[in-house]
Amino acid sequence: MGSKNYLFNFSASYIGGGYKRVYEYVKYFNNIGGANFILHPFCLKLKEQFPLNTYFFIEQTIFDRIFNDGKYLDNVIKSIEDIQFYYSYSIPIYTKVAKINWYHISNVLPLVSFKYPLNLIDHLKMFLIGLRIKKYFYNADIISGESEYTLSLINEKHKSKLFLSVNGSDDEIYNSKSLNLSNKLNLAVIIGTYRYKAINDSFKIFVKLKKDNPSLKLVIIGNEKYLPKFLLNRYDIIIKGLLTRKEVFQILSSARYYISTTLIENSYNAASEGIFFADESYISDIPPHRELLENIKFENIKIENLKRNFIFVERKSCSINNLKLWKCVLEDMIQKIEDIKKHY
Repeated sequence: MGSKNYLFNFSASYIGGGYKRVYEYVKYFNNIGGANFILHPFCLKLKEQFPLNTYFFIEQTIFDRIFNDGKYLDNVIKSIEDIQFYYSYSIPIYTKVAKINWYHISNVLPLVSFKYPLNLIDHLKMFLIGLRIKKYFYNADIISGESEYTLSLINEKHKSKLFLSVNGSDDEIYNSKSLNLSNKLNLAVIIGTYRYKAINDSFKIFVKLKKDNPSLKLVIIGNEKYLPKFLLNRYDIIIKGLLTRKEVFQILSSARYYISTTLIENSYNAASEGIFFADESYISDIPPHRELLENIKFENIKIENLKRNFIFVERKSCSINNLKLWKCVLEDMIQKIEDIKKHY
């Protein structure tokens, strides 16, 4: 089964960690002869960069995403001869598309809707998406997640289908040892502004650090519209908005501190980017972060005025042993497909 018979559906992913996986999959399969990809139009530039793949660009309204998701698939399927493998990134598999069907969980919030702070519309959206995801798990031969924590949320009846597929950490593995540690700026960095990222808690950690370091400034990377208003006009806060991966790493590698007080995550990806580039990191004590720090020295700490525990870790204590290259992530997927084929 060559990759020309593979179909990957990334149509709902074009920023952040989603785009990171899109890029790596498109690059990998282009290098081995090409595969078929359903992408969002914002990813159009990938067609020119990786021309051996076949692309279908699909844009959905919020209404389509919630009530008419996957309506475009029939036309795509008709365009591809003999689809042997279908990979869906976050979009429920409403019907078996190929001989082998793989569903990847990109966002854990639909599986735990109403347990974490979101606005009412987002709560309802996550609830509806979660119902459909769980309803159509039976169409998947494999269900993958980016942490053991995510997989633990799946009903026991699907246990035989579960597969861990972490995010690759090429930047951390290749670049962390070659950083110029003498060029650090007096900055703390936060990445992500959605409500579950608990920015208010991150700010409290920044205030704590600032007591002993009055000239410290805070850089916030993410969509400004989700930020509390009191953060917008402070002299000691620099709001960067949405940045490219390269720009994010440039800022992180120049920072003294990385702060992540997120309440929930599907993966440890954001934390790994922070702890391997900033000198010192304060991150929430949640299961994916514990997975990242397995066999790494860290300190469990309390922060004044915050009820939760946090983790303090120094860059010099970090090891790349828990990280994977994207090439290895994809080779693991290919091997899993080959193992399934043996039973057909």
